Amino acid sequence: MKRIITLLILASLAVCASAQNSKLIVRNFSKSDIGDMRARTSPVFDNNKKLAALIDITFAASDANLVFEGAVGDPVQYPGEWLIHVPEGTTRIKISMEDAKPVEFTIPANLAIESGMVYLMDLDIEEAVKMRTLIMPTLSTGFAKPMHMSYGIMVGFCKLNGGYFRIKTDFTFGLKTTADTDAEGMIDGVKGWFTGETKKSRFAVTGGYMRHLTDLGDNGSMYAYVGGGYGTRTVAWQMYGSEGDYEYAKVVPSSFSGIEAETGLVFRFGGVVLSAGVQTNSFKFYEANVGIGVMF
Repeated sequence: MKRIITLLILASLAVCASAQNSKLIVRNFSKSDIGDMRARTSPVFDNNKKLAALIDITFAASDANLVFEGAVGDPVQYPGEWLIHVPEGTTRIKISMEDAKPVEFTIPANLAIESGMVYLMDLDIEEAVKMRTLIMPTLSTGFAKPMHMSYGIMVGFCKLNGGYFRIKTDFTFGLKTTADTDAEGMIDGVKGWFTGETKKSRFAVTGGYMRHLTDLGDNGSMYAYVGGGYGTRTVAWQMYGSEGDYEYAKVVPSSFSGIEAETGLVFRFGGVVLSAGVQTNSFKFYEANVGIGVMF
């Protein structure tokens, strides 16, 4: 069990470490006024000795080291402005910068690159989704009778991608059974002598992948999670023992142990989060998971 928990935690942290960087985006691309003669007054020629077009790029990060693929000659840089030349008919421009995902911009058909013309581009940088930490108490209830509630804690870390782990229990520990019974109370073909008292025990540890799906307004977001692990669920009926004491028989049709699988959604509103999901043990016992907690 310790090995399973350790592997789940390491897998979650590994996914978090792979969170993506910021990325470059083109906010606007347009054709300059026909009177803009900069491509002709300071001419640059492509490999076919044809006059290249000029693209005037504005970018707030004035000290950035931008790299342009497909440009002709060296770019001319001013504070917050780059001038590059490209051949007529260029259909795509790739711009790269350290610590950011590059942008590969496709020239719109109605703004086809023409020899000797000037084009304007507004370049921006879109910050990566903020790394957030989730701490959320959860409540679970089984769908099958007898109703069975358990309580847990879910901890997650997520940017665009992330991970989580959850542990839950009904705080019934040390439930020992001395026999197995079916749903009719038969033990090895003989009707058991039961007191009518039922005990239940539930424990599970799970972990897996979390993904930021979308923003919800200015200060909210929605995440999805999917994962697995190991768990047990035991239902036992109290029966009279051979020496006048009490023993417990495990109700086999209602008791499970093995692989856990779960999926669900997490909704963040400011620093408060709500979640709803479903979990199964061995695809035989199903539970609803709900939670409320904090994310910062």
